[in-house]
Amino acid sequence: MKKIHSELLLVFIIALWGLSFSLTKPLLSKVGVFNFLAYRFFIGGFLLAFILIITKKFKVTKPLIKSGITSGVLLFLAFYCHIAGLKYTTIAKNSFIVGSSVIFIPIILLLFHKKKSDMQVILQTILAVIGLGLITLVSSSGTFNMGDFITLVGTVLYAFYTIFVEQSVKKYSTNIFTTIQLSTVGILSLIATLIFEEFTFTFTVSEWFSIGFLSIVLTGTAYYILNSIQKKLSASNVTLIFTLEPFFATLFGWLFLKESVGPNILIGGGLIIFSMMLPYISQFLSVKKVGAGYDF
Repeated sequence: MKKIHSELLLVFIIALWGLSFSLTKPLLSKVGVFNFLAYRFFIGGFLLAFILIITKKFKVTKPLIKSGITSGVLLFLAFYCHIAGLKYTTIAKNSFIVGSSVIFIPIILLLFHKKKSDMQVILQTILAVIGLGLITLVSSSGTFNMGDFITLVGTVLYAFYTIFVEQSVKKYSTNIFTTIQLSTVGILSLIATLIFEEFTFTFTVSEWFSIGFLSIVLTGTAYYILNSIQKKLSASNVTLIFTLEPFFATLFGWLFLKESVGPNILIGGGLIIFSMMLPYISQFLSVKKVGAGYDF
């Protein structure tokens, strides 16, 4: 799969994840955070495990299990912070802070891996962050609160998680790694529910549909595809595309909930898309320049 195809597929996944904010927020009024995560990841993870077992492709090694569990713990902590933060802040502010993991990737790579980002990545990051701010913070009310802080902690953890996954999926089978990863989140969420919360089973048909869609499509299937894509894309590329999530969340809000869309959203979305296309624009201009040289 070419890089551009991987990026387009990831954009499609992010578009679906933009829908998850609207599906998750109503459920949190009826179910605890750990209980919600248990449903979402237990179903998603064990569905993948079942498929691998019946197809006899579930062959593991100790390093693979260790990496899968480690990524699962990081994902569990990051998701808990993001979902818990969503209970105490607005969707707009939550989605901006979640999307800002793109800021922390270059910092973590520099501090812990001594890896510097080139100027193009830095410029892309700046444009994406400005776009995110225009989409989610302009016209938003309220100061930085506890919900924002909890979400920020989760975002830093997710940046570490993204880098760890980038390194792991290049060494191990994607489907087995993803299965162990998601199952770990599901098991930890189940344990936390038993300790801190109570199970909720009384959902409407539409709420069960939302849980099923979040678990099977947006978790099991989406994370398998995401981990496969990270064999082709760097952590910086992945988190940069993640900045489109609030844009799609706003778009779906306008389409299905009739929420207003101002010029700040159109400009912000345009900046994010431009930041993603910058490498291809630079490549096109370089090729054109070389071609012009030959013509001369």
